Amino acid sequence: HVHEITAAALHLLQHTAYDNYVKTSAESDLVSTESTMSFEHWCKRQSSQHKQFAYWSHVKDFELAILLFVRSLRQSNFDLYIDSMTKLIPWFFALDRTNYARWLPVHIRDMTKLSETNKSVYDEFTHGKFTVHKTTNPFSGISIDHAHEQLNAVLKGDGGIVGLTEN
Repeated sequence: HVHEITAAALHLLQHTAYDNYVKTSAESDLVSTESTMSFEHWCKRQSSQHKQFAYWSHVKDFELAILLFVRSLRQSNFDLYIDSMTKLIPWFFALDRTNYARWLPVHIRDMTKLSETNKSVYDEFTHGKFTVHKTTNPFSGISIDHAHEQLNAVLKGDGGIVGLTEN
């Protein structure tokens, strides 16, 4: 939830600042409305001129990459999963997550070649069977390791395995 709020807040702040730029440009005699920069061009210029703007733009991009990955799992969308993982690779290098940075490209290569190496598994994955659904809600997929951890928590909790074995 924090990722959603952060991304939304940064998006709103960027667009509010851009709207102020457009309003100021329209009121000024020096710059005509036709020469007003597009939002993307304005963001690039602001990032090159202001380090803090560049930082928060990078934070927003990171948050959106994370949300795209979560969406791929929730929707059990295998193509989106591969695409979102590809967008996360540079962040693992930048954030010094060495093992992820080294092995994520290998994982992505294996997943993209899956249609050639194991067609039946690829077909199952494209039908969403690379995630677990605990409910019938369409946006409720979670990764297999996440489901495994949740099951472990239930089994280790009060009355779980210890309660069954009395040991």
